[in-house]
Amino acid sequence: MSHAKSLQQPSWRRPPLDIMQSPSASDGDTAQFLAFMNNAFWGTVVSTVLFGVSLCQGYFYFTDYDDRLALKVYVTFLLFLDISSTVVWTAGLHKSLILNWGISVSPTSERPYAAAESVITLVLTFLTQLFFAHRVYILGSYRRIIPIIIALFALIGLVGGLTRVIFELTNSFGVIVTRKFKIVNGFENGFAAMSDVVATIAMCIHFVESAMDTRRMTSLLRRLMIYTVNRGILVTLFQTLILALYLSAPLGLNWIPFHMCVGKLYVNTFLAMLNARRRLRSNAGFTNRNESTAKSSTIIINAMVNSADDMTATLDWMPSAAFGNSHSSRHAS
Repeated sequence: MSHAKSLQQPSWRRPPLDIMQSPSASDGDTAQFLAFMNNAFWGTVVSTVLFGVSLCQGYFYFTDYDDRLALKVYVTFLLFLDISSTVVWTAGLHKSLILNWGISVSPTSERPYAAAESVITLVLTFLTQLFFAHRVYILGSYRRIIPIIIALFALIGLVGGLTRVIFELTNSFGVIVTRKFKIVNGFENGFAAMSDVVATIAMCIHFVESAMDTRRMTSLLRRLMIYTVNRGILVTLFQTLILALYLSAPLGLNWIPFHMCVGKLYVNTFLAMLNARRRLRSNAGFTNRNESTAKSSTIIINAMVNSADDMTATLDWMPSAAFGNSHSSRHAS
């Protein structure tokens, strides 16, 4: 008896029961909460890495490029949204795991934070897709319908995503298995993926049609096409994975990590293409605009761009698509 008593901890050293044990809740709520936190943990790990990459990309952009004010404001706003999504998720996890530990084990406790993060991701995706729609519009003045389709698909994806957020905020957690929720999810991710696919195909078609007169310029176009296709494949794959994983197992919540990362992926790929301009110009053999101007009589891209100065100027202005501005380059050289 004396030995057993000596093993007992004094009452002042015992942690309270609500810290050692989970709160009283149904097994279903507990399982859902654990599944949510498990997937949210891995999503947080990967998205935090992508967030760090975004900050580095943003730093390189602002230190290496002196772009127009409008583009700088646009990049700044995207980075602000990226930071905001990270802050929102961190605050939500802190509330669930620290402040509310022992109080709630339901995924609904994360609902306001998840909704806010979803809205930020939707805006990030939509703005990035509009950027590429505008670039496609600049590239081909005779194909006005293509950028309209890209923007329309992006808008449908945005509306579908906002509808999904409203469903999440006004219904119980079980709404994610309902037919209406699956439909709006399909609109959100499906049309977002279609917007990216159309934009990628449109830019690649323009690259193919831009016949090069020199081997050096052909190599440069090939690099641009690789960048564009890689970006399109990556973001489309993520959107498709989110939809496929959700439809296959809504309550499995395996789609959450991909959803947490998709917004940052759009920012990363966008900034990566902006920061690739200097390397592309270097590979083309142009060290500065004066050099490209001196060679303007020998380097021809197509009927839309008839001087190397036009080419490099547009490369600075519109790096993610191609070299020519159809509106500014129609003058005779």
